[in-house]
Amino acid sequence: MTRSKNAPAPTDRPLHLFATLWSLRQYPSKARELSWEKKFARVRAAGFQGVMSPPLPSLEERGDLRYLAITSLAETQKVAPALKAIQALKAFAFDVQLGDYDSKLEDMVKLAIYIRDMAKEIGLPFAIETHRNTFTETPEVTVALCRAYFEKTGETLPLCLDHSHFAVVRHLARDTFWENLREPVELLAAATQFHLRPFNGHHCQIPVLNNAGRRTPEYRDWLVYADSLFRYLKRQPTQTPVLAVPELGNAAPAYGLSCFSDTWKDVLTEQSDLRKLWSRAGRTP
Repeated sequence: MTRSKNAPAPTDRPLHLFATLWSLRQYPSKARELSWEKKFARVRAAGFQGVMSPPLPSLEERGDLRYLAITSLAETQKVAPALKAIQALKAFAFDVQLGDYDSKLEDMVKLAIYIRDMAKEIGLPFAIETHRNTFTETPEVTVALCRAYFEKTGETLPLCLDHSHFAVVRHLARDTFWENLREPVELLAAATQFHLRPFNGHHCQIPVLNNAGRRTPEYRDWLVYADSLFRYLKRQPTQTPVLAVPELGNAAPAYGLSCFSDTWKDVLTEQSDLRKLWSRAGRTP
């Protein structure tokens, strides 16, 4: 198989993976939860570039791990305190879960512009996350936000894409994930961050491994989507790093089901698979 003459060649764009501390929340159990020192040690030993988390005082103990911040904002008066906390922990970027599902478009555009202005003041890149029970829980509303933001600012609204929520909204069939989620193309083009939680059309988190330590069929279906996404990203005319989080949650809130196996082992397996897919996307036509 050869590449089409019109298809762009893969770039040397780097992939930076961040572990969410949600994966180690109440891990391995609520009664025996790891200390912060041990959590950071596990993340570091696994080869992650850093951690993603809301601003927590314990993040001061993370050492050389980079900090990718996440926060929820629905009102302008809460923006400055949130960004102050993020900046104090020396985050290098942050993403925002914006508003509520029933917020008004006009209000959310104003809020997004205010977040942009505050972020520029402190020199931190930001992205608006697509997420359930926020203003961006559906593709249609997210597109409306992006278009209104562009009309007001002349700029593209940076996004953190979490396709798991869109997949569940649409109840997508297993062989149509990329076919559906690559559209609208303007959302994909606006993405600067990605939350890569394995999903199917009915669950926004599925198990990576079964109890025998083998990759589940559902996860293998999801890897086909991840491979297509990575091939797309590798062919964009930029060398801006892709910031991605294998966002598997362990507890509080518990996205998993009682039949799931070990969350951290799932994270390690997914991270390894993502790095292999990224490397292959640069070699294979």
